[in-house]
Amino acid sequence: MVTRKAYAKLNIALKVVGAENGYHNLDSVCLTVDKYDLITAKKRKDDKILITFTGKYGFIPTFQEDTLTYKAVKLFKEKFNVSGVEITVERNVPTGSGMGGSSLDIAGTLTALKELFKIKCDLKPLADELGSDAGYLLNGGFARLNGRGDKVIPFSCERDYYFVVIYAKTGVTAKECFEKFDGTQNFTSTVDCEKVITALQNGDLKEIALHGGNDLYSSASSINAEIEKSLNALKSLSPEVCFMTGSGATCYAMYDSYEMASWALSKLKKEYKDNVELLYTYNPYKLTLIEKLFGISKENF
Repeated sequence: MVTRKAYAKLNIALKVVGAENGYHNLDSVCLTVDKYDLITAKKRKDDKILITFTGKYGFIPTFQEDTLTYKAVKLFKEKFNVSGVEITVERNVPTGSGMGGSSLDIAGTLTALKELFKIKCDLKPLADELGSDAGYLLNGGFARLNGRGDKVIPFSCERDYYFVVIYAKTGVTAKECFEKFDGTQNFTSTVDCEKVITALQNGDLKEIALHGGNDLYSSASSINAEIEKSLNALKSLSPEVCFMTGSGATCYAMYDSYEMASWALSKLKKEYKDNVELLYTYNPYKLTLIEKLFGISKENF
């Protein structure tokens, strides 16, 4: 049996640059945070696939064959001719939150299966076939994504950041958000990913606020009014950076100190209760250095 953490992501910048072959081309800057789904994989003696979703956002699918987690297992089995498996997904990341969703479960499932069956392979081609962000979420960290999210350019960043996030009670699907965006007239993006990367590396929140952002915000907030309310609640606490992630519906305020983020969380907790949380950057590359120096496995974090 193998258990793996599938870490969620936040978009610090998301720019829509066009569309091709039924997909939207994006230029985006992402990082992973310390919120994750927990994926457990166990071998079966037969050839069957069994998927179970538990946790706060768990559900019973009408047909498990329609879930991307099932499709990830099926593709892995076809590629490597392995036995049947049982997969349990403890879902702690809200559905339709713009934080990775099914893509992080694809990444976590493929990673768990690779270790379970001790197969040496590059999982990215499989992940890219199944979900736009899944290839990036295999490793996470700081990265620039191009294309439909399948072209991943990691970059180094030694800074730690803290985020107060508000999860909307209802999510927004990427499909409906992009359909709404496609109807937008005379839209001009102000997002500059190159400058956002430099600002992240320098710890310059003012520059991140100036050049970051999300081209999908107006479309998502017109679908779900909670998004604008969440963003305004966060802005009332005077953060320098305050954006929506993905295609919605999670909004966040970004801080460079735990103390400020903790103060902001305390101000929002009464109204938003379990729908507001403090997260920090999860950088697996930084943890690898800790592992080398002290012999501590990053799975303990």
